[in-house]
Amino acid sequence: MNAHSKDRKTFLLSDNDQLLGELIYETPFYLKAEIKMPDTETYKLAPVGFFGTSVSVTKDGNKIVSLSMSWNGKIIITFQDGREYALKLSGLFQSKMILEDKNQQNVLQFEPKFNWRDFYCKYDITYDITNDKEPKDKLLLLLGVYAANYFIATISGANAGLM
Repeated sequence: MNAHSKDRKTFLLSDNDQLLGELIYETPFYLKAEIKMPDTETYKLAPVGFFGTSVSVTKDGNKIVSLSMSWNGKIIITFQDGREYALKLSGLFQSKMILEDKNQQNVLQFEPKFNWRDFYCKYDITYDITNDKEPKDKLLLLLGVYAANYFIATISGANAGLM
């Protein structure tokens, strides 16, 4: 499974050449975006708060998920139904990102591959769920891609001062 940038604002999530969804940014600075699913569901992502350190995810105007940067360097994804995940750096030279559930079990692994010549990013994604009760959620996958981009933009200072 992978997510790749077809331009500087659109990421396509696919598995075995089947499109699972799109993440489309308003600008290349990884703040406001929307997620489009093949079944026509659309989610809006927008920063909230004075410093924009939290992101609200809405569907039809109703908040369903929030993302926030924690003080210990993780991005927390919290669903309204109580599910919670944390994205953190991992691996040698912190080259990978791991999404963990509340029990600190790995759910997803994102391995970014950046093409400096074309200035595009691609993520190889490993869905590592051993818990059968955990849904294999396309929205969670795309939120993971968004969080990974948000994380990279935040630590690189690419979105400093932009809201």
